[in-house]
Amino acid sequence: MRAVFLGMVLPLTAAAQLPPDLTLESFASGFSGITAIRGPHDGSGRVFVLEQGGTIRIVLADGTVLPTPFFRLCASAGPGCFVPPGGFSGASGERGLLGLAFHPLYAANRRLFINYTDGAGHTVIARLQAQAGNPDLADPASFAILLRIEQDFSNHNGGDLAFGPDGYLYIAMGDGGSAGDPCSRAQTLRPADLVTGGSCGSHLSRTLLGKMLRIDVDASTPAGLNTLCGAAPDGSAPYGIPPGNPFPSPDPQGRCAEIWSWGLRNPWRFSFDRATGELWIADVGQNTREEVNLEPANTPGRNYGWRCREGTHVFNTSAPFCNDPGNIASFVPPLIEYNRTSPRCSVTGGYRYRGPAFNLRGLYFFGDYCEGRVLVASPGPSGWSFVTWSPSSIGNIRTFGEDEAGRLYVGTNNTVFRISGDLTVIFRDGFEG
Repeated sequence: MRAVFLGMVLPLTAAAQLPPDLTLESFASGFSGITAIRGPHDGSGRVFVLEQGGTIRIVLADGTVLPTPFFRLCASAGPGCFVPPGGFSGASGERGLLGLAFHPLYAANRRLFINYTDGAGHTVIARLQAQAGNPDLADPASFAILLRIEQDFSNHNGGDLAFGPDGYLYIAMGDGGSAGDPCSRAQTLRPADLVTGGSCGSHLSRTLLGKMLRIDVDASTPAGLNTLCGAAPDGSAPYGIPPGNPFPSPDPQGRCAEIWSWGLRNPWRFSFDRATGELWIADVGQNTREEVNLEPANTPGRNYGWRCREGTHVFNTSAPFCNDPGNIASFVPPLIEYNRTSPRCSVTGGYRYRGPAFNLRGLYFFGDYCEGRVLVASPGPSGWSFVTWSPSSIGNIRTFGEDEAGRLYVGTNNTVFRISGDLTVIFRDGFEG
């Protein structure tokens, strides 16, 4: 491994210095369009790296990339390719293979879950298993689709997914695309209120756009009456609704039972704090503000305000739900926000550090796609603030990852970096930006 960034003096109000043993190391390279970095929690020390074009690769603990992919999604048949039912979009704009989550009992059941866009550009959540005799290869015969959500446009797919400390699968959905949420998806909770016409389709699954979803992948839903907006026409679904979701199934008001929280624009990356269970959602902004939302553990039913608010700024006052005083009063403001001005353009959510470097613990590492520099946030008497760590750009920051030991990784287009060392910094009060 090669250390590429060493400590530097930061422009803080109080003199503060990053010690020289805090480094960002080049861990593995040779990828194309990294979208996720995940540890399987099976004691192997491996991390799995997703490529937007459809490939899942394995990196060993020493940074060696195995030559044979764990799995490959393809748009057309070919050697080593799996073409899923409904096809695969490939890497196209914001589409492709976007998310990966390992089942909490992966070491025993070998199950993992992926988020990708199909041939029509719609979001698909599917299940896979590793081969019983070879943990470095997936079993294509195990592939099964759990959920399909129609998209209105080609962008704002969200794409991340993760298991919470409660054992349920959380899925981040963008608002369906274009700009300004023209179909008003982020504030719509029931199919009866769907905006339709033009690119704004009528399929009830579009109600799930602009939301954080929570489902039980170890259960199923039989045919019959329910308010699952991702169910088959007969009401059946290969997943269940966990107790504690905001809306029951069936819901007297017809609201989608999969919904956990709403009012999100494009929550590209999110994570759970493994120590507290808190949910960190980085939501990409429209024109002026980028934001990070902090959700206390087991706190359903939050409305983060989009498209009525962009961060703490008013965005739309006349759209449906944005002119309702009761609805406006419920908006939860972001924990962190910053100006969307050059060189910054798009927040990339990270993790709160809980790994072996003691003095890093509790700090939230994240970044901005365009700026390409790692940002570090910390709580203080006046709230959370952040500073810029890396002195120069490492390229477009596309994702962050966490391994079984709690070490953190940063993914650019073709390289995985690992954060190492201790950090003892005095953070200034207030927000940057």
